[in-house]
Amino acid sequence: MKANGWLFVATVIYLVILFALQANPEWDPKFRVGLTLVPLVPGAACLRSLWRSFKRLDELQRRIQLEAWAFALAGTVLVSTTMNILNANGIGFENYPHGPEFGGTYITIFFCWTLGTASATARYR
Repeated sequence: MKANGWLFVATVIYLVILFALQANPEWDPKFRVGLTLVPLVPGAACLRSLWRSFKRLDELQRRIQLEAWAFALAGTVLVSTTMNILNANGIGFENYPHGPEFGGTYITIFFCWTLGTASATARYR
C-alpha cells in the first residue's frame, strides 16, 4: 500500500507543477527544468516500495508480476515509438510533439501493467 501512496503523491505533485508551469511561462528555464524533476523523488520512493514488496512475493506471484512488467515495458516502448514515428512524419498528435511525455508515459505503463497482470493471472488459473 505504501507504493500506491507514493504514486499518488508523485501524481499530485506532477499535476500541481504542470498547472504552475502553464500559468507562469516567464519562469527561468533552469528553474522550470528543476521543478519538473521534483516528482521523480516520490517516484523513486514508489519504486523502492515496489521492490521491497516484490521480494516478499511467492514464486507464482513473482512470475505473474515479472510478466506484467515485461508487458508494460514492451507496450510503453511500442506506444512511445509509434507516437514519435508518426509525429516525425507529420501525422497526428499535435498536442504531444515529443511523444506521450511524463504523465502519458506513466498512464501507459499503468494501463499495460494492468493488462499484463490480468493476462498472466488468467493464464495461471
